[in-house]
Amino acid sequence: MVGCSTYSGLADSVGSAKYDEYVSGYKGIKIAYDCWTRNGDEDYQRQNTSNGKFVASVLGEGNSDLTFGMEIGMGETFSATRNNKVVLIKYACGASSLLMDWASPSAGKMTTMYQNFLAYVKAEMKVLSDSGYAPTIKAMCWMQGEADAFTGYCEEYYSNLHYLAKDLRKELLSYSGNQEFAFIDGGISDSTSWPQYQTVNSAKQQFASEADNNIYIDTIAAGLTKDTLQSDNAHYKGVSMIKLGKLFATTVEPFLTSLKS
Repeated sequence: MVGCSTYSGLADSVGSAKYDEYVSGYKGIKIAYDCWTRNGDEDYQRQNTSNGKFVASVLGEGNSDLTFGMEIGMGETFSATRNNKVVLIKYACGASSLLMDWASPSAGKMTTMYQNFLAYVKAEMKVLSDSGYAPTIKAMCWMQGEADAFTGYCEEYYSNLHYLAKDLRKELLSYSGNQEFAFIDGGISDSTSWPQYQTVNSAKQQFASEADNNIYIDTIAAGLTKDTLQSDNAHYKGVSMIKLGKLFATTVEPFLTSLKS
């Protein structure tokens, strides 16, 4: 998820003190981010980036400096117990589909976003290593599927999701301590903009049921319904995006290395 939640008016929902906290950001939970959008077939445009650097998780790291994604809720959650122990690598593309843009080699194709994602993750892991850290990938957070929630796309979602996780786990095995990282997947909303949302979410649930390190977050059951979307009927309101980030962070937590006393 790129993150298209605006934070204008967020203070009215969370209060001025918490809003100031989000504005200051979470310096102990660093993030490297590269946000894109899909304009058409093989036509991608970079929107917002940290230029390869790890920076504090803060408002303005979404598809523009006026929006944000899950990094705020995740930063708030992880800063409480894992300050300076967790970093986020975010590579995302708005309006992209798993079928056309993220499908992996096992699906019989090599898509642009899949290749670029791998290159970005490996480059940022090198940045961490060159800085003296010994990073290990523990989990991948996947919040996608809206562009696949249409007839002609949704039917292939399960198989392509299976191939994606399989290929990424194999490709990044040496970066994850030679153990397959957890695949944390969030359901898409029941917005009328996504006519086949149930098919996509059912595919996500099916994949999650196949292994203990495949996890499905039922966002609709958690209250993130179409009523929590912005006026575009597609993207979450700011307070809902923060809740989504917290849901992901809480789900990732059991897969992280136990902290030493």
